[in-house]
Amino acid sequence: MRIFVSKIFLFLILYSLFLIPVSYAQTATPAVNASSETGATLGVAHMVDVKDKNVKDGIVLSAGSKGAVPTTIPYDSQILGIVARDAAIIINTTNITNGVPVISTGTVYVYVSSLEGNIKKGDLVTSSTMPGVAVKATKEGYVLGTAAEDYSNSNKKATDRIAISLDLHYFNSKPTFPGTLSDVFKLVLTPTKEGPSAIFKYIMAAIVVLGSMILGFMSFGRAAAKGVEALGRNPAASRIIHLGIIFNVTIVAAIALAGLGVAFLILRL
Repeated sequence: MRIFVSKIFLFLILYSLFLIPVSYAQTATPAVNASSETGATLGVAHMVDVKDKNVKDGIVLSAGSKGAVPTTIPYDSQILGIVARDAAIIINTTNITNGVPVISTGTVYVYVSSLEGNIKKGDLVTSSTMPGVAVKATKEGYVLGTAAEDYSNSNKKATDRIAISLDLHYFNSKPTFPGTLSDVFKLVLTPTKEGPSAIFKYIMAAIVVLGSMILGFMSFGRAAAKGVEALGRNPAASRIIHLGIIFNVTIVAAIALAGLGVAFLILRL
């Protein structure tokens, strides 16, 4: 009797160790395959409050005063991302009730049109005047990312979804840096949700460094002129005057180093 009970107990242990994990793997695998076959979005989405919660997947959303709305501005710098209810991961940290999942990085299917020409794989795409629809980017400005497949249609008002590799950034079509003066001001003054642009930080750092150097040299010039004048009037006090000049030179060096330090902090933002 004891031997029979021991065999049953051993059988249950083996069943729990081997058969249960196998059955779990068999039920979990089809879910992954189903996602890849339906072309699910590859990326992480976050919930965004929208004005119209019935907005379709693949629509380009932009920040609005009363919530996110389909963008109607070409090269819109306030783009939040693409509606993607089939995203691999959806994060909702703010408990938004009237919202939709929006993805800003990764690969996602986006509604596009041939309004600015047919799209080829590798072309940059951007927002357009068609609500929530992307088109081929033909000039400098903010773009959504790169097309992962071709799209062509003689009807420019027709739309369809294609895969886009999202990379929200400012694109300058001119190969030279920094381009025309108007491009520089456009890049610096255009507001974005990410914060200050790289070129804006470089400009501010250069202004700080030049300003500190000019201030230091002006202070040194005034101190040197007064020191020479005092030395001419009172040669007996030359030691004290020399110490004063050295002290002013130290202050100038400190101002210049402080300017360099502030510029470094600006570039690290």
